[in-house]
Amino acid sequence: MMKIRLGSKGEFVIPKKIREIFGFKEKQNIILTIKEDKIELSPEKGKEVLESWKEIASKEGTNVRNKFIYGDKLYEEVF
Repeated sequence: MMKIRLGSKGEFVIPKKIREIFGFKEKQNIILTIKEDKIELSPEKGKEVLESWKEIASKEGTNVRNKFIYGDKLYEEVF
């Protein structure tokens, strides 16, 4: 258990040791879940998948700019 203090704007810093254990990175989105009288924090998973795709595409020499077709609409996603 660790004790931390809230700042004047209600902010707190997750201690470095905890950030390292859970893989929290700077400017990463964190999911906050309220369960009864507790708060759970977890890293957002979607970004990790995109980063993995970018890494694989880079190794394979593939362009990471892709176009996807869903139904009758064309979507362009830039990673």
